[in-house]
Order: sequence, then structure tokens, then C-alpha cells
Amino acid sequence: MEKYNFDVLLFDLDGTLTDSVDGILNALYYACKVNNLRIPDKEEMMEFVGPPMTNSFSSHFGLEGETLTKAIKDYRSYYEKDGWKENKVYDGIEEALKSLKEKGKILGLATNKPQHSMGWIMEYFGLDKYFDFMGGSNENEGRNSKDKVIEYTLKNLGIEDKKRVVMIGDRKFDAWGAQKAGVKFIGVEYGYGSKEELEEAGCICTVKTPIELCEIL
Repeated sequence: MEKYNFDVLLFDLDGTLTDSVDGILNALYYACKVNNLRIPDKEEMMEFVGPPMTNSFSSHFGLEGETLTKAIKDYRSYYEKDGWKENKVYDGIEEALKSLKEKGKILGLATNKPQHSMGWIMEYFGLDKYFDFMGGSNENEGRNSKDKVIEYTLKNLGIEDKKRVVMIGDRKFDAWGAQKAGVKFIGVEYGYGSKEELEEAGCICTVKTPIELCEIL
């Protein structure tokens, strides 16, 4: 197994640290019902896991303007009340984060989840203590894509040398954001994306479990 010497590790949240799919899909279902939108099948619903939700509602339903704003507001009303708790930490994640910190790695979070709800989740599950900085999206500040969240996180970590950095995530959107931001990408196979998706998106390798990360980093 090849080893890598990155010392700045950026993690995605959904599908990488926690299995949050139930809360996301329940919130999506609620928003579709109250806005009289068609209910996507499970396969299409999974396409909403990863990208910014505004982009997904726009591309899948053709929403724009006030109708898009209302759908997102309804999605968030469910997610921020109940959905964010419909979540669980993947087996081995806390052990892996602890081990990586003990190795002296700098850990950052770079997620498309809004900054405030990301903070609730990380604190609720006690994962925040392992991270040097946690970056989420904020549309009011123009942070509405993965690459911008990565750049925001690196800026707050004080990291300029991107050769030190690797992004760790479970979907092609994470890989594309990493490429656009100029950093390497490692894919996790236990999340929502397949090994084939991750390899086609340009990962340098994939891992099957959180503990494998410790073995290669």
C-alpha cells in the first residue's frame, strides 16, 4: 500500500465523517411535498447528497428566483429542526481522527453544508475537537462551491503550499472541487460514491475504511 506525506488533511462531512443520508433525504422529501414538486426516486435523490443544495434544486427541478428560494427554505426548515440529528458517525472515524492528530497532522473540514449546521453536527458528535479549522458554505459570503470552501479553509489554516494538502471525500464533487482548488484528492469507498466514480473523478487513491487513511497518511 502506497504511503503519502501530506500533513494538511481536509475532510468532507456527509458520507466521509458521518452517514447523514436519512436526514438529507427526509428534508428533501418534505420540501418536495410542500412545494408540489415531483418526488425523485431513491437513485435521483442520492444525487442531492454532495453538491450545494441550491444547485441541486435548480438543476433537478428547474427552479429559480422565489420558487427556488422557498424550496431551499423549506428544505432547511426540516433539516435544521430534525434532519441534522438523523445522522451517525461512521465506525472507525473517531479513532482515525485521533490517530492522525497524534501523528501531528493538521486537520480541516471543508463541506458544502452550511457553516452553522455543520457546526451543530460536529459539536453534537464531539468531532470538532480534532479539527484545527472547520469550513462550511455561506452563500451570503460567496462560498457556494467546494473549491471556494476549500480555499476558505486553507486561508483560515494559514496554508499557502498546496503540495502539503489533500482533500478526503466520497463523491466526484469533492474531487472536482479539490482539482479546481489545486489540491490532491483521496476517495473513501464507504461513503455515497462508488470506487469507479471516485477513480473517474481523478483521485490519487481510494480507501475502504477510515483506519486505512491512517495507514497511508
